[in-house]
Amino acid sequence: MRETLKSLSIFSALLLLLLLISSGCDVNIPGCGKRSLPFFKSVKPTPLPSSLVPTPIANLSAPASAQVPSKPTAAPKPSSQPPGALQAPVEMSLGKPQPTATGTPTATPTPQEVEKIAYTTLEGGKPTIWTMNTDGTDRNRLTPIGTGSWFPLWSPNGKRLAFLSDMKDGKVNLFMFQKDGAGLQSLTAFDDMPLPAPAHLKPPFSWSPQSDEIAFCYHNQVWKVNVETLDVQTLSTEDPAYTVSAVEWAPHRANKYVAYLVAQGDNFDSLKLVNPRLKDLLTLVSTDQPMVDISWTSDARDVAYLVGSNLLLSASPQTSLPKLLLNHACPALGPLVSYSPSESSSVLMLLAKEFDSDQGYRVALLDKASSGPKDTGTLKFLSEPGVDDAAWSPDGSKIAYVLSGDLWVMDVTGQNAHRIALIGVQSPAWSKK
Repeated sequence: MRETLKSLSIFSALLLLLLLISSGCDVNIPGCGKRSLPFFKSVKPTPLPSSLVPTPIANLSAPASAQVPSKPTAAPKPSSQPPGALQAPVEMSLGKPQPTATGTPTATPTPQEVEKIAYTTLEGGKPTIWTMNTDGTDRNRLTPIGTGSWFPLWSPNGKRLAFLSDMKDGKVNLFMFQKDGAGLQSLTAFDDMPLPAPAHLKPPFSWSPQSDEIAFCYHNQVWKVNVETLDVQTLSTEDPAYTVSAVEWAPHRANKYVAYLVAQGDNFDSLKLVNPRLKDLLTLVSTDQPMVDISWTSDARDVAYLVGSNLLLSASPQTSLPKLLLNHACPALGPLVSYSPSESSSVLMLLAKEFDSDQGYRVALLDKASSGPKDTGTLKFLSEPGVDDAAWSPDGSKIAYVLSGDLWVMDVTGQNAHRIALIGVQSPAWSKK
C-alpha cells in the first residue's frame, strides 16, 4: 500500500510539472534554479498563396499501353479543411517499387511535317478543294462552298498549294495556300483567265523546282509569277490564234526549261521549250497530229509527249530527236503521262485501256519501250478499269488514283491497293512532308 501511494505521488508530481511547462510559467527546478519554460501554441494550417496552388488536370489518362487494371479502393472521406489548405501527411507505403509501362515520347507532327493529298469534290455543283492525310484521315475543306476551285498542285518542297479559283469576284485567277490551309493569297488579278478544256487532267500551271515561281497559261501565252514578290512576266509570245496548254517546268534545279504544247490550228502541234531566265525559245518537236500531254523525267534529260490516243514518244533538249516509246500497244491511251518524281527512277505512268471492252482506263506503267516502228512496246496494267486520274507519291513508291469517284492508293507494283476515300474525288495531288 505504501509503495502504491509513493508511485501515485511521483506520477502526480510529474503531471504537475508538465502542466507548468505547458503554461509557460517560471519553475524552480532543484539543482538548476529558477527557469522560465517556453509556451507552446497550437499552429493552424496556413493556406497556400493562390499562385502556388496547383491547377487540377482533368480528363487525363495514361496511354493504352500503360493502362493497368487496379483493385477497387474505398472512396476517400470528404475533408473538413478549406480549399487550398495544407493537408495532413498521408501515410505512404515504402514497399518495393513496381515497374510501370511507358512509351517513347514523340512530338506531335504539324501539317507542315506530314504528307498530304489535296483534291477537289463537287459541292453545290462546284468543285471545292480539300486536303487529307494519306490514310484518309484529318480531312479539311480549304475553299468555300458556292465558289469554284480547280487543279490543286503542291509546290516541290511540299509547303504550298497552288490552284485556280473564282472565289474573288467570280473571276478565275491563280491562288495559293500554305500547307496548313492558312495564308490564302491571290497570285494573279486577271479579268478573263479561262479554264482549260475538261479533257485536260493536269493543271495549266507548274511550279519551279525551287518552289518560288509558277509558270502558267494566260491568253494563249506562257507567263510566270514570283510567289514572294507577285511579279508577273511573260515568257513566250505566241500567235493569239494559237492554243497553249500542258505547261510543265523541268523538275531538276540545273535545268531551266519550261515545256508547253502549242496547237497551231487544227493540223499542226508543237512541243516548245522556253528558258524562264533568258526567255530563249526552242521548238523541240512538231507534228500534224494532236499532242495531248507531256512529262519530264526527274533528271530533266527527256520529256515524254503523248500524240493522239495511240502514240507515246520522248525527246531530249540536247538532240531534239524523237524516240518512239509506244506504238498502238493497247486499244487506247488516256490523256495522262507522268514520270515518277523519284530521282532514282524513270518509271512512266499512263492511263490506258487493256481490252476493247474496258469501260474506262486503267493505271499502267511503261514496261518495255518500242524498239522500232514494228514493235509496239508493252504496258504493265495495275488497276481495274474506270480510272479517271492518278498521281504519284513524292518518293515514287505509291500511286493514288481515282476509280469511279473513289480514291485508292497502291504500291507501284500494283500490290496493297486500298480505298481511302469515297467522296467523289477529282484532281488528286500528293505533297512531300
